[in-house]
Amino acid sequence: MEPRLLYTRLAALIAGVVVAVCAIIGVAIAMPAQGQSDPQVDYGYVYSGMKSQSVDFAKSAMTDDSLLVFGSSEFSTPKKVVPQVPVGVFGENDYGLRCMLVGEAYDQSLWHAIALGAYAREGVPRDKVVLIISPGWFVDGGIDGETFKTRFSYSLYAGFSANPNVPDEAKRYVRDRLMSLGVDEMQVSASAGSMPQDALNAVVLGAIDDLRIRRGLADVRAGGIPLATSPDGPQTPDFDALREQAAVDGAAMSTTNDWGVEDSFYTNKLEPVLADAEGSRADETYSNTPEYDDLDCFLDVAEACNIDVLLVISPVMGPYYDLIGITADTRASCYDGMRAVAAKHGNVKLADFSDREYEKYFLYDIVHFGTIGWADVDRAMYEFAMS
Repeated sequence: MEPRLLYTRLAALIAGVVVAVCAIIGVAIAMPAQGQSDPQVDYGYVYSGMKSQSVDFAKSAMTDDSLLVFGSSEFSTPKKVVPQVPVGVFGENDYGLRCMLVGEAYDQSLWHAIALGAYAREGVPRDKVVLIISPGWFVDGGIDGETFKTRFSYSLYAGFSANPNVPDEAKRYVRDRLMSLGVDEMQVSASAGSMPQDALNAVVLGAIDDLRIRRGLADVRAGGIPLATSPDGPQTPDFDALREQAAVDGAAMSTTNDWGVEDSFYTNKLEPVLADAEGSRADETYSNTPEYDDLDCFLDVAEACNIDVLLVISPVMGPYYDLIGITADTRASCYDGMRAVAAKHGNVKLADFSDREYEKYFLYDIVHFGTIGWADVDRAMYEFAMS
């Protein structure tokens, strides 16, 4: 190639890079930094993966009254369906407790172990967190790699890897799990590697992920609610009255079935499949899964970071699971497995609702908390936070 042509192409490449960099800088300047939030607005109840992935944003939106609550799709239940969801209790009343909900559908123990390590890098309010777990996380085979890759957060993993309090053993375990699930090796190495190219990749990936999250936080900022305050200071919630109202609300929303599930869910989603559901999952054992080890890793990270954990064990809908062939004994083995992992750690308290599988209105569908379920979970979280 002639020198003049080579120089021309090199100049064009450099110009392209400069333009791209300028564009990135321009976009970055136009969007607020992750760590900017309105102190008069409560963002803790916004159901958003972007919010959950942004430690800087979440921490800027928290106060000493905040409690980190890790979970998954139960956070998506709207208040109009179940008034007792956290936003309807703690978000709209000044009880001296504000929840920062972290997680969304398909975020399970491995994801939460990574997130906890990132959030705990500089400590968390109250030195306490809640983790809500469900038997659905412990199905045979565990979460598949393709699903997990859609949930993987480079920023959270980078924060996890940079936390000096996370034990090396936990970091090795997580790295091996990520590789087994097919997460891009460059991203894993950029966060935890020691080669010169890893540091360069970390800068590039960090900048790209920062822009992605900052763009996504626009919806989170729009979804915040006014911060609940009381002129007389924090009030004491009446959980007995909350539970009584939950029973009334549950009965009102469940008039078409004997199971106590919400009417539209029963009519549109459950009833049409009942005829073909019998025995359909009789092979499930809840034993052939790495989920128990992932949960153990989460609790290891919490213990190493001097964080107390309230482990909330959610039940499933007993009548439905009997129908599909996952027997009470099989389900009991799953609950026993969760409790066995928790028993290995001195920093863990249990809010074990596994005996509520047949209680009406505890669930509003077959797996998610209903009116009574959330009322009882609200109480457990409040007592844990205030103890």
